Amino acid sequence: MNILSSACSTAAALLRRTGFTPRHHVERCPRVRRLTPAAALACLALLAACSTPYSPPEILDANTRFPGLVDLPAQAEGRTEDVLLVHGICTHNARWAQQVVAQLMASINGASMTTSRSASVDANGIEIVSATVATPAGRLRFNALIWSPLTTPLKRQLCYDQADKSAICTGAPPYPHQRALLNARLKDTLIDDCLPDALIYQGVAREAIQLRMRDAIVRVLADSDAPDNVPLVVIAHSMGSKIMFDTLLRMTQEAPGSHAAVAAQRTMARMRILVMAANQVPLLSLADQQVDIAAARAAPSDSLQLLLQQRGSEDRRRTMAPLTLVAFSDPNDPLSYTLPPERYAGQGVAVYNILVSNAPTWLGLLERPDDAHLDYLKNPDVGRLVACGVPASALCTQ
Repeated sequence: MNILSSACSTAAALLRRTGFTPRHHVERCPRVRRLTPAAALACLALLAACSTPYSPPEILDANTRFPGLVDLPAQAEGRTEDVLLVHGICTHNARWAQQVVAQLMASINGASMTTSRSASVDANGIEIVSATVATPAGRLRFNALIWSPLTTPLKRQLCYDQADKSAICTGAPPYPHQRALLNARLKDTLIDDCLPDALIYQGVAREAIQLRMRDAIVRVLADSDAPDNVPLVVIAHSMGSKIMFDTLLRMTQEAPGSHAAVAAQRTMARMRILVMAANQVPLLSLADQQVDIAAARAAPSDSLQLLLQQRGSEDRRRTMAPLTLVAFSDPNDPLSYTLPPERYAGQGVAVYNILVSNAPTWLGLLERPDDAHLDYLKNPDVGRLVACGVPASALCTQ
């Protein structure tokens, strides 16, 4: 009975993590004194029905090999390696950047934060959160581009509809109607907070967002005096990838020799690893296409493909270090897509897809969609692979 009661308590705790409350009788399981064998067996069955099928992660290409963050400073010739972080849909703040950096540091032996600085949101509207980390191999300089302040004022127009008010909706009138628990959770997060970011970017505000992201990229890279042979790693989540690629492509089309054009070219030249968590490019690129039945059979080149093509052209004129694209996807994330290697791999570019589980799957029926989409860069499995590479660096904890 003690084993069954313990299993029941564990199952109850896992259920609470999914957002269920005592109203749904989760609190009844731990009452060991009243626990019948049948109830205990039911809890044990529920616990067995909880699974994380892609933890440990499944690497789809058996030949996958790429260095981790910890190994790249050795290529920096004593300079600091730059890591650029870009978040995706849903409201984010400086705390997100701090959590991601902490997760990446967790697997590296002897890693320590030396400086941390959060820039205030200026007239540009993008917050830059910076941190420098010392590792046994050298230093890593993180710059996170927090673009949520651009869309937050518009998203507040939907605060009246949230049942459980988010931080940006504090003070809004309470929602007066009854919603089922899971429906309310999905409406509050994915629909009222996350989806609006995609709609705003794909609408009339796209140019304004790109111009402000452009200024932030130029500002961050202007602070770095690193030559082209010093590695740059870009880690982007969800729609942050699309915004980043669209903006860099736009910058390459500005006047030759301009600050923006030079910054974009240097970004692509220095980039060694591009990490895409919850890749949405195949979905969001549909908004860039006309309704044409004949043309729809073959998708046109998206902004990432065009950037890689430009990089390939530069590569023929001068030697560039190889670029590795690593795409993390949770198959239960409704907003994530694997990255087709045939579309992006080419001269000097390798593409690897890795499947992960960001949250438990229940009865093979459901993984909470919000956790499945939002928790990639907080997932220890993802953090370790990005920090340590494949195979894992000797500088990482075993």
